Parts: sequence; C-alpha cells; structure tokens
Amino acid sequence: MTNQLLTNRSVLLFNLLFICAGGSACVKPKLFRAEKMTRSLAEEREKVLAKELGDRKAENALLIRQVSDLNRTVGNQETKISDLTRDFGNLAKQQGESASKLSTEKNALERDLATKVDALNRREAMLQRIRDAGRLRADSIARMQASLSALYETSTAKGISVLSEGETMALLLPDKELFENDGLTVGENGKKILAPLAAFLAARPELDVELIAYTDNALPAKNKTLKDTWEWSLQRAVNVVRLLIREYNVNANQLTPVGRGEFYPLISNETTEGREKNRRTMVVFRPVLPPVPKEE
Repeated sequence: MTNQLLTNRSVLLFNLLFICAGGSACVKPKLFRAEKMTRSLAEEREKVLAKELGDRKAENALLIRQVSDLNRTVGNQETKISDLTRDFGNLAKQQGESASKLSTEKNALERDLATKVDALNRREAMLQRIRDAGRLRADSIARMQASLSALYETSTAKGISVLSEGETMALLLPDKELFENDGLTVGENGKKILAPLAAFLAARPELDVELIAYTDNALPAKNKTLKDTWEWSLQRAVNVVRLLIREYNVNANQLTPVGRGEFYPLISNETTEGREKNRRTMVVFRPVLPPVPKEE
C-alpha cells in the first residue's frame, strides 16, 4: 500500500514537470532540482520504510512463533502440573491409607504385646510359686532327713543309715540287728531299733511308709514252710509291721509291708558276706509335701 502511494506521487510530480516544461511558464531550474531532490529523498525514505516494514513483519512472525512455542510450553507445563497435582493427591491418599494401616497394625501389635506381657507376668508368677513350693518341699525333706538321722545318732546298732533320693527317704535296717537267727522273728535288738521309728511315726500321723524286706537267694535251712524268697521277704516285712502296730501302737494305716525277695541284690549272693548284705529291710518314707501349683 505504501509503495503504491509513493509511485502515484512520483507520476504526479513527473506530469507536473512535463506540463511546465511544455508550457509558456516553465518551472525554474532551482525549483526543479529541489523537487527532484525531494523525490529522491522520498524514494530513499520509501526504501528505508519498506525495509523496516519487512523487518517488522519478520519480527512479528518470529514473535508469533515464539508466542506459539510459549503457549505450547505453558500448555505442557500446565499438563505436567495437573499430572503432578493428581500424583500428589494419589500419594497423599496412599500415605493416608498407609498411615491408617500402620496405626491399625501398631494398635494390634500393642494389644498383642500387652497380652504376651500379661501372659509372661502370669507365667513368671506361676514359676515363682513353683520355686517357692520347691523350696518348701526341699526344706521339709531336709528337716525330715535331719530328724531321721537324729533318731539313731546314739544307737549302738551297726549298719543303720538314712538314704535320700529325690523326694523319697529311706531308713536302712541291717538284717543281723533286726532279726533273730531264723531270719523271720524280730529280736530284742530289733525292738530297740524300731522303738525310735515308732515314736517318729506316731508324731507324724499323716506320714505313710512302705516297709520293704529283701532276702538273699537261700531260704532258712530250718524253716520248711516257706515256698520261696518272695514269701520269705513278705513274712519278714509283715512281722516288722505287726510288731510296730501291736507293741508300739503305730497306726496301721501308715504302714504297708512289701516283699521283694532275692531279686534286688546289692551284690552277688555267691558269698556269705554277699548274702548277709543282701538281706536287709528298708523303711521308705514318702513325706506329705506342700503341693506344687499347677499352671492355670
């Protein structure tokens, strides 16, 4: 549009100059040169303006492209922001769910721990009661063993001893001190040996004992009524129990006679000394002890 205006102006000026040149009143040379200079300057200005216009158009096109690029960049950034916002929301939701789950699990673990601690405390209390009962039982056994040992400290009989195994005690009575030569009848020395035992039992009516008799493998030569060593040993045990009941008034419910015969020898029966040692009588005590608590 600007180029067209400049062209039209140049044509008009040329026509005017031509008319003046052909008419009677011609334009002065000085004026012509001024007009020509003006025209030249106008043309130069036209070129400058045309170039500036082209540059502005190029800049405008560049700016349009840049704005388009920026719009795309902004759009991408907005998309990323939207994605990040969504991801953040999802993460926050997951964290909330995780926190809730962890809180639930923590509460469950705390309840479980409290239950186990309570069970452990109850178990420890039970163990302590068992330990206390064990000490009471051990003390009771130790006192009884000391009392049994004291019974025969001054006795002149040989071979009497107090044995202990776990919660069972036994008083070992040698055959030569307890029975006559027939191996069945309790002799006078035997009665003296049994007297302290009778007093011990009378003072402890709750105490049950087994009176166990052992023999060797040879029946008494002068006794033809015994069938075997089982009968022999049982008869010996019965005779001791009968004497304790009849002569020392021991409660019969406390005593149980037991015959073991020849079948539990301490040593070989091949020698006289061996057979003599194997013939023995044991009073086995099973004391009434404090009960051991049972786990609930």
